[in-house]
Amino acid sequence: MTTVERYANPDFWDARFQGSEGLFDWYATYAELKDTFEEFYPAEQSKQSSPVLVVGCGNSAFSSELYAAGYLHITSIDISASAISKMQEQFNLPGMSWQVMDATAMSFQDGTFNLAVDKGTLDAMMTSGSDEIAGAMVSEIWRVLQPDGLLILISHSGKRLKLLTDGWQCLELRRCRLSPQATFINMLRSKLPPGAPLRDAFQQPELLQEAGEEAKQALRKRAQAGLSRTELVQAEEELRGAKDEGSDPRRQPFCWIYVLRKIAR
Repeated sequence: MTTVERYANPDFWDARFQGSEGLFDWYATYAELKDTFEEFYPAEQSKQSSPVLVVGCGNSAFSSELYAAGYLHITSIDISASAISKMQEQFNLPGMSWQVMDATAMSFQDGTFNLAVDKGTLDAMMTSGSDEIAGAMVSEIWRVLQPDGLLILISHSGKRLKLLTDGWQCLELRRCRLSPQATFINMLRSKLPPGAPLRDAFQQPELLQEAGEEAKQALRKRAQAGLSRTELVQAEEELRGAKDEGSDPRRQPFCWIYVLRKIAR
């Protein structure tokens, strides 16, 4: 099975989530993303409009964090029935909907949502090396958003705008510091051979300890420097083709936040 076929196969994700315990958030939690949400789509606004769509929720706590912050009407989807079952059992709250669904072929009607959020799903699709499957997801998000609806996209890469030109206006691009958990995972990944599964690292206690110490050092430096949660990227050349920093992208200390508005095609 090719990488493209694997990432499009629900069985692949079911097996992955069935073998995982607890919650896991790629890149950042609501704590790191709070400023962006409060600026572009505050919770008070969400109470007066349609539900928020969270694409590819996996076993992330992010939907529940949005709910706790006052976004009380949230629809979270994932291609994995196992992930949805676990999340529905843990967060069965009024106004929260968990649905098994392919993000490239959603069953929602046109214009159902006013805000969509993707944190890492597009990156997972891009890992397959296929722009086609990623483009299909972006098109579906555009379809289910209302006119002038917003997409907040969180990515490891600052080079996603090439997929977000037709029907989108980029309102802002920001760097966002990684959460402590994501910082540790990045350190851990950087110590593995390229392409090696992360689970290999958890079988090596010395490697885990080394990555943990490096993550603590990175977090201490960040705290001492007083870095803000997010940093606005204002330069036009960066907005059009931002460069990822660092010799090893797996050690990158930040992710990127794209704030996009749906416009007519």
